[in-house]
Amino acid sequence: MNMNEPMNQTLRMIAPDTFRAATTVVPNGAKLNGTMSAQDDLALRIDGEFKGKLDIHKAGAIHIGPNAHVECETMVADHIYVQGRVRGNIHARKGLELSAEARVSGEVRYDGELDVHPGARISGSVTCSRAED
Repeated sequence: MNMNEPMNQTLRMIAPDTFRAATTVVPNGAKLNGTMSAQDDLALRIDGEFKGKLDIHKAGAIHIGPNAHVECETMVADHIYVQGRVRGNIHARKGLELSAEARVSGEVRYDGELDVHPGARISGSVTCSRAED
């Protein structure tokens, strides 16, 4: 997906407005190692390579773009949308959506909703922390 393509063509569960004002923190072709955390409700997008921790304490959304490669000790936000590759631990407090191109390896935890598009691949564990209904 390029930046000019409407996101609502690929998102099925997470509202497209969630990422409309997202800030690209790692553009395509860039690499970043480190820890990123926020106390505010932020929407972030990663299109390049990121290695480290991503933790948005209050609400927040993370979009892993189609060309992104992410290795994370932890990735935490209310909403997480993965199109690229992620290796590590993911925790989506409200919704996790994996596009058909998503490749995820590690521990995946979601508290709310999960949407896995046909073609997405998960290697590891998937846990819903919500109590059984």
